[in-house]
Amino acid sequence: MLNYSEKSLKKEPPNASDGDVHSRISNQLQTYYNEVLTQPLPQRFEDLLKKLDDESGSEGEAR
Repeated sequence: MLNYSEKSLKKEPPNASDGDVHSRISNQLQTYYNEVLTQPLPQRFEDLLKKLDDESGSEGEAR
């Protein structure tokens, strides 16, 4: 049987309104998303996209 001490139980969250928490999370996610958008596409993805584009172009010519 598990024995939980009072210290190990979850404490009440800080006194912040839900709107403040949601706003902060939203801002952090937007910042992270913007950072990801600025990163270059890995070369292997570019190669794969070119290969797929070449394959779809050759299928269109065969029809």
